[in-house]
Amino acid sequence: MRWRLAKYLSSLQLKPPGPLQPTTTVNDHRETILLYRALLRQCTYLPDSAARKYMWTHVIDRFHAYYTRTKLPDGRTVIRKTKAVDEKKLSGALKDGRKSLKYLQRANDGHMQNLRTVLDMTYGRVGKRRRQIIFQLQAPDPLTDEASVTRLSAQISQSPQEKRVPELTDELSALVKSQSKQPSDRLDRLPIRNLAPKVPAVNTWQRKFPEKRRVNFIKAWYAKTLDRLLPPLEAAEWERLQGLAAGDIPWDGPVPQRKLGTVRSGKARDSFNRVALRDLPHRLTSSTERIVEKARHPETKSRPHQLTPRFMRRLWSGVFQKCPRLDWNHEWEKWDVTWGNVEKQAALAIHPHRELVTGMFDGVDDKGHIRVNPRSFSSHKQDPKPVK
Repeated sequence: MRWRLAKYLSSLQLKPPGPLQPTTTVNDHRETILLYRALLRQCTYLPDSAARKYMWTHVIDRFHAYYTRTKLPDGRTVIRKTKAVDEKKLSGALKDGRKSLKYLQRANDGHMQNLRTVLDMTYGRVGKRRRQIIFQLQAPDPLTDEASVTRLSAQISQSPQEKRVPELTDELSALVKSQSKQPSDRLDRLPIRNLAPKVPAVNTWQRKFPEKRRVNFIKAWYAKTLDRLLPPLEAAEWERLQGLAAGDIPWDGPVPQRKLGTVRSGKARDSFNRVALRDLPHRLTSSTERIVEKARHPETKSRPHQLTPRFMRRLWSGVFQKCPRLDWNHEWEKWDVTWGNVEKQAALAIHPHRELVTGMFDGVDDKGHIRVNPRSFSSHKQDPKPVK
């Protein structure tokens, strides 16, 4: 058997390994730097100041994920590479970066779905920040009374398999109970139907339910509940978003975009001259709008909106109604959950400069019914006929 293996290996003409080829080229480094700068530039054009700050930090963290910063004793900061990036992974990362750049461009152009997603990421409704807030709420409650100490001692005495069963904290329990009462179409999330895991007592063969399956049932319910949960915002951020949605805090307006750079020949870098759609008239004809949209985004059919205060209040209101707030009730010693809600006020149909006719609503009560004087009935009554 060995001589067959030796004969087979000798028949193979194996070449000696050559020098290692670099996984990245100069063009890849140049494209990475240009993409990095383009993403940061688009972050500065977002119409929300909180979104500009969050997305700027998010882009920097994503690019610096493979590097560590070390501060030297003399005060200098050295950035060292910690992970090797192969060619296949780099091409995939560049592809995701170009897709994100296109997404931010569409958000700055006024596409509702793209801008709404950016605001949801900023205020922790989706994405990384949502998971970070939920992770902070998963910390165990502090030991404030004897019941907490007793519960902790009981958990210590449990078996290792029972210790792996997750439990909801008081804050998460209040959030789950409150969110289950909210309409799911308003929150853009699947409804939370079960406030506690429903573990059957017996299995199909009418035997005691296995402990391992019981733990898996509880873990699946716990993960499913946290996946549908919307985390709360801090009081200051919640009140600021309420003011923006209600119009109490004035909007700064869209950030003017800088002009395209030019090369030495004087020609623009891009073959298509970017048109700021917010500078065009509010009502475009169908043909003009179709031509502009096809030139900017030939693969989509959505229509960009003009960034106006009314349009931004509409987006902020949609995000605000998905943001709860947690407040500790000292009287009842529990957590109170308050959901965002902006009351829509109908605009007056009469111009404010015109004078209202004072006698228009005379003779009508608060419910809109015509007032009737009881004495008027006596004048219309006919005299009874004399009895013969």
